[in-house]
Amino acid sequence: MRRPILACILLLVAAPAAATELRVAVAANFITTLERLAEAYAPENGVRFAISSGSSGKHFAQIRQGAPFDLLFSADDQRTADLVASGHAVADSRFVYAEGILALWSPDPGVVPEDAVAFLKSGDYRRIAIANPRVAPYGAAAEAVLNAHGVDLRPGQVVTGQSVGQAFSFVATGNAEVGLVALSQVITHERQKDAAGSRWIPESDSYPPIMQEAVLLAAARNPDAASAFLDWVRTSETAQAMIEADGYRL
Repeated sequence: MRRPILACILLLVAAPAAATELRVAVAANFITTLERLAEAYAPENGVRFAISSGSSGKHFAQIRQGAPFDLLFSADDQRTADLVASGHAVADSRFVYAEGILALWSPDPGVVPEDAVAFLKSGDYRRIAIANPRVAPYGAAAEAVLNAHGVDLRPGQVVTGQSVGQAFSFVATGNAEVGLVALSQVITHERQKDAAGSRWIPESDSYPPIMQEAVLLAAARNPDAASAFLDWVRTSETAQAMIEADGYRL
């Protein structure tokens, strides 16, 4: 069995050496979009980005333990609210930057049929990957979709990743035949590979809304620069177009 891609990565988006550094914790599903946003923003604003990607639950725990981040781009709105309540984040900085969309996906164009619900209920696949429903919002959404459609899976048929990024990697590397993952990951993968797989988008009312929030952290080293970037993400037409193009609702 091939080893899965690590769920947490650190990326530096460069600007001049004297630039202000923003340390950003980001949910795994939004990493590629945040990279594109950072690359568009950094050169004209004298900012360089140190981006750490992983599950929202892991970032939440790290921030509560004093991890040195300026901003959090979470995959839900509960952890941002909890950080504000505990004094670890700034209350009036919270906003929904995107609504996540779930997708059943396979890199093989012949796997996910038009009647995806019947396919799921048939169990005619080796394994299905989802994120951990206890720590990842996309995992909770995937669990809700399976329950909503009465899908009864065999023991061992579900492969669980600690983040939606890890769940996606199980499918992309062939360790699972299909996965309920973020549409944004599917779009990014197919854009990079220039090859379409097969997918199904579950009805939005079959799972709780995935309201992804960003927040300024109380420990921010450069709060003015961090707030300026948040404002740009919230109001810039350029930023909004990038987010929507990458598979999110606004």
